[in-house]
Amino acid sequence: MKKINYFLLSLIMFISFSTNALASGVSMSGNTSVTKGNSVTVTASVSSDSPLVSIEGTFICKGAGTNEGVDMVFDDSSNSVKNKSYSITVRPTSSGTITCSTSGVRITNMSSDSWQSLSDKVFTITVKEPVIVPPKTYSSNNYLSSLEIDGYAISPEFNKDTLEYTLEVPNEVDKITISATSEDNTASIGGIGEKEVAEGTNKFEIKVEAENGNVKTYILTVIVKELDPITVTVSGKTYTVIRKEGLLEVPTNYEKNTVRIGEEDVLCYKNKKTKDILIGLSDDKGNNKYFIYDEKTGKFSDYNNMLVNGTSLKLISMPKEELPNGYSKVSFNYDNNKIEGYQYIEKGVTYAADNNIKGSSFYLLYAINEETGKKGIYIYDREENTIQRYNPDLILSYQNKLDKTNLYLYISLVVIGVLLITISSILIKKKKDKKRR
Repeated sequence: MKKINYFLLSLIMFISFSTNALASGVSMSGNTSVTKGNSVTVTASVSSDSPLVSIEGTFICKGAGTNEGVDMVFDDSSNSVKNKSYSITVRPTSSGTITCSTSGVRITNMSSDSWQSLSDKVFTITVKEPVIVPPKTYSSNNYLSSLEIDGYAISPEFNKDTLEYTLEVPNEVDKITISATSEDNTASIGGIGEKEVAEGTNKFEIKVEAENGNVKTYILTVIVKELDPITVTVSGKTYTVIRKEGLLEVPTNYEKNTVRIGEEDVLCYKNKKTKDILIGLSDDKGNNKYFIYDEKTGKFSDYNNMLVNGTSLKLISMPKEELPNGYSKVSFNYDNNKIEGYQYIEKGVTYAADNNIKGSSFYLLYAINEETGKKGIYIYDREENTIQRYNPDLILSYQNKLDKTNLYLYISLVVIGVLLITISSILIKKKKDKKRR
């Protein structure tokens, strides 16, 4: 019986001791790996089976360019805290291993007045080099490797560097199918597939967009033969009369009409104020443009106009007697067209070969207002894209002011000259009188 009691007592003491040993201790937590340059936090926790009274010890993390530590200090006998944590945050500057460890950790708690030493703990963190991801490169290849029209051959033969092609089809053809492939499979192609065509000139754009966004445009001109084409000659060049609507935008202030050419009435547009007749002509490359047609002579002439903020002007040559002094003929680009105007050119100044005066954006134009039918001089401001009638009174007023200013300047110079001569004479006379004495 005594042996049994002794055994039970020993078992209870062992269980009690084991419970205390398991309940009191140090644990560590955190990420086990980190990339160089990034921060990582490690936490050391002290736990007890009964409320803590005191803690002593050291917690250190070092390695891979780090060296941080904290004192594990706690002293409070009036609480019920059974767990106390300490954290260290480090930022490694090199690859390798960070070792975090505790040392000399001991505690007292409510169940014991004596110090109880706890086992040291070690926690390691692997520091890796950053993974360098090379920047993605995007292809700039926007070439076609083939361009075909089902059942027909384009001209010239396809070459990726040639951007313009033509094709002539019979009059009865109303649809074609465009197919193309890109040289780089990352590029996208627009403008292919089945397309409707009408009698005359039809233009199609096949756009190839590279992976990086660069776009290359191939142009296909499909000419559907006319049954009885009307051909005319302008300045030695052969054109075909456009008899279908929609191939050219109708100019402002012009109305649809017809005019007789040969034995056929063809489409034209007339202006009631200027009495001009416009007919669309197409050249052998499929370029469409309006020309002025003279019913009396049956001849065509160039039609040059500008539409600026609602004002439509038909440009004509300026008579010499109308041209203000100091102005000379120059050319400039407007809406992809070459326009001839006039700029003030200072004598003795050399300008660029293209006759555009550097820094000037003002041009004089001689034109007929297609809304009113009146002709006159206009001032065009290329920088702000505005136009207004030329005011000679304003220029004359400015010239008068300039002449007055020049006159005042001349008088001032004369007066100053007289004063200088007078003063010089007085000084010379005084000097001579002084020598006589």
